[in-house]
This record gives sequence, C-alpha cells and structure tokens, in this order.
Amino acid sequence: MAAKKKNRDYRLFLSMVLAVVIALLLFTFTLIFSRNRPQDPIGTRTLPIMTTPSLPATPTDITPTQTNPPVNEPTSTAQPTATAVPLASEWREWPILPESISPLMIAVYRAALEQGSDPNKFSKVGDSNSMMPSFLSCFDFGESGYTIGPYTDLQKTIDHFRWSFSRESRATANGITAMGLDTYHWYEDEICWPYESATSCEYRLWKPVIAFIALGTNDAFSKPEDFDKHLRSLVQKSLDRFVVPILVFKADDIEGDGSFNQIIAQIAIDFQVPVWNLWRAMQPLPGHGLRENDVHPSFSNDSLCDFSGNDLKTYGWTVRNLTGLQALDKVWRLLNQAP
Repeated sequence: MAAKKKNRDYRLFLSMVLAVVIALLLFTFTLIFSRNRPQDPIGTRTLPIMTTPSLPATPTDITPTQTNPPVNEPTSTAQPTATAVPLASEWREWPILPESISPLMIAVYRAALEQGSDPNKFSKVGDSNSMMPSFLSCFDFGESGYTIGPYTDLQKTIDHFRWSFSRESRATANGITAMGLDTYHWYEDEICWPYESATSCEYRLWKPVIAFIALGTNDAFSKPEDFDKHLRSLVQKSLDRFVVPILVFKADDIEGDGSFNQIIAQIAIDFQVPVWNLWRAMQPLPGHGLRENDVHPSFSNDSLCDFSGNDLKTYGWTVRNLTGLQALDKVWRLLNQAP
C-alpha cells in the first residue's frame, strides 16, 4: 500500500511539474510573438481620421507659423467686408465674382498655412467642364496658351498658381456627380487609398489652399436632396482639410427651373463660402455661352483663352476661363489682404 501511494504521489508531482513547464513555454512564446509581430500587416494601410477643425469665430484667433508670405503676394487694396446675407432664391442676381470673404474662410486659409498646405496650389473638383485641357489649363503655357489682353492685373495670379492650372486633378471626370466625388474613388491604381474618395485623394496628394467645386449638371438627373447631401459633404471635406472651396453656379439649366443652382447658393450661405456666378457671366453670350442642345461651353477653334478681341462676346469657354481666373484672383487677394 505504501508503495502504491508513493507512486501515485510521484505521478502527481510529475503532472504538476509538466503543467508548470507548459505554462512557461506558452508565456515565452506569447512574449516573443508579440515583440516580433509587425504593427501593420503587409498589404493594409491605416487611413488618417479627418475631423472637423475647431475654427475660431474670427481670423485673428489663428496665427500661422509660416513667416514668409506667399510668392508674389497681391498688392490690391481688396479687403474683406461685412455684407448682408443674400437669399438663395435670388442667386441669379448674385455678382459674378465674390465681393467679400467670410472670417471663417480666412480662418480656414490661415489654418491651411499652419498645417503645411501649399499656398501656390489650387485644385479642381468637378465634371467634364472642369477637366484639362479646356478649363484654365491655358495659363500654364505662356504666350502660346493665352492672350491676356487688357487683363494684365491677373498675371500675378497666373504666376503664383503656376502648374495648378494644367494639372490633371484626381477629382474630375466625365459625367461625374457630387455623389461620385463624395464616395469611394474609381481608380484602379494604388495612388488613392482604399475607401478614400477621389476628392479626399486629390486634396491629400496636392495639398491645395483653394478648390473650385463645379457640379450639378449631371446631378440634375438625380434627386435634388441627394445633390444637396453630397455637395454639402464635399464642402465639409474641403473645410476638414483646410481647403477654401469656391462653389460655381452652373451655366446650364438642364433641370428647367434653376433649382440646382439655388441648392448651391443655399450651401454657400450655410458654409460661408465664396461663389463664382458662372451662370450670370454666360447669359449675354449667344446661346448663353453653350453649344446648341448641349451643356458644354461654345468655343473658338483658335483659342480658349484669347481675351484681346471679340471672343469674350461670343464663346462660352473664353468667358469661363477668364471669369474662373478672376474668381481665383479675387478669392486669393481677399484671403491674403485680410486685416
């Protein structure tokens, strides 16, 4: 009996020792694995989380760390002024170019400089009417691209934003809608991140301080509330990334009642962003500056950017490119000349 009890105790002791050894081996293996495991598995990427910046009520609350002013700082005396809030229903009467800039946009611009955005860059967000080579691209090609005519005061802006004009934006495409630019991108390369919108991709790659957002023509075939939702989201995406958006009233009225431009106007009011009234600029032209039975601007076979003669009284693309450049110039001056 004593021998059996002794063997039983011995087996129990061996079982305990074995359990301790196994536990130590498991602990050692776990420790080694956790130290050697890569932080991000190969083939995946952690996307940055963009949050809405807490912008001050006045521009004086943000002091940019950049000590050098932008190249070719404008010398115009244009100043941001307080004006009465316009009505969205009266969008047809809005000026072609913005006459003032909101304190909020000044704060966004100054925050952009603090965050490392490039003060010499702007982006294009829009459909076929915003794509190169037609829209603004001529200004990157000197005398062979444009004839400035009497508008020599715009040359500083052309020089300042050189190579933004002809850049192929990641946020423009034929037939695109606000929803298409607000949701996941369509590119098959690896330049844009997975689950990133084309607009966010463009802003991340180019780091602009200003962006034209010109949409609504293709959206007119969808529900107005969908256009409103996604355009608001695009404006918010811009502000989240410290980009000052310039909204554009489209030149066509394909929906028949101007309701989509009124949506753009209301969004501009709600977000305090500048507007370029392209619709009004095109009204005096033959066919309101559009090709017959088309939503694209009419054009000269010789140049899209000859501002020296009668093209400004005849062709939609000439007016679109001149007033687009003027809108960029005006917004840039107002942002930089703020007190």
